[in-house]
Amino acid sequence: MNALRETASKIGGFGTGIWQYWRRGTPAPNSNFVVQKLYAYTDGRSNDFLFRLLESKRREADVKFDWAASSVVSEAGASDPGVEQAARALKEDGVVVLPPRLRPEVVQNLVELASSCSLDTMTYAPPAADHVAGTNSTIERAEKGTSIGFDPSHPRYSSYTVPRNVLLENIYMQRLLCDPYLLAIATRYLGVFPVVTKPDLWWDTDFVPPGLRPRPFHTDSGCLRWIKVGIPLTDTTLETPHFVYVKGSHNPNKATRALTKRLANRMNLSDKEVRDVCADKIVHVTAPAGSIILADTRGIHKGEISERGHRLVLYFGLEGSAFNNIDNPLPLGEVDGELARAMSARPFSYQFFRVVH
Repeated sequence: MNALRETASKIGGFGTGIWQYWRRGTPAPNSNFVVQKLYAYTDGRSNDFLFRLLESKRREADVKFDWAASSVVSEAGASDPGVEQAARALKEDGVVVLPPRLRPEVVQNLVELASSCSLDTMTYAPPAADHVAGTNSTIERAEKGTSIGFDPSHPRYSSYTVPRNVLLENIYMQRLLCDPYLLAIATRYLGVFPVVTKPDLWWDTDFVPPGLRPRPFHTDSGCLRWIKVGIPLTDTTLETPHFVYVKGSHNPNKATRALTKRLANRMNLSDKEVRDVCADKIVHVTAPAGSIILADTRGIHKGEISERGHRLVLYFGLEGSAFNNIDNPLPLGEVDGELARAMSARPFSYQFFRVVH
């Protein structure tokens, strides 16, 4: 009975959230549970329906920048012909790798930041004796701590993360959050000017227990439609940590319907399950430092743990809707003029950042 009441409460909250978002644009994070379940039951069609309904007021297929926008990715900015090519590739495959785009001085600056600042560290715990590879929803952590800087030749933890408050002070990070080239691709793909969310910069290392496998294949949630921007700042190979994606799984289709349906009861898919259904669609995404990986992570994907070596990677989200977003606003101190102008021109798109004087 309690479970029934809880489910009814979530459904009621979902309906209320839709009304509030439609009228006032107020995010409804408590709706995310229902959105997840509907996604699994409808093979993603419910997300597309809700997106068309809730974002119909702001259809923006043509990108318009209301500030003097410059790019650290492309000199041509939003007019770069690669914008249309990337958007087409995303629509077809769900993932695209753009050759090294980030300027070398930007890569160097971010690598130096992640090598010298105070970092949050984490070490994975050894797998349990009865552990079945590729079925764990999360990976157990044995230890958390901090480290001043990181020496790639002597890793002492599984990961080293730059605190967000430190990352957001970096001028290049701020420029990337309002980069017209990236925003133009997202707008072409989503049909609306994106909502920018949660940047993260971290090192993955090969300091992992023997026999440990990564988090299994899964789909992301917390939004209706979106793309993730991933920028490797070190070269990635099949042996280093890297991104794995099932091509085409971002769109409802018969080939992956059997997998999506299983997500109604559990938020993970084993390697075997995915290989049995669509082995020919699995792509291991590797790229040189400074490349840009764009992925619709509504599609089935995972991250591979290192066999040998390390990577430094930057991620942030460009989302088509804020309806069921579960993030809290991130505080910003000193704000670069370009990001400040972007936030002023597009307050809805930067609602998950707030300036703290």
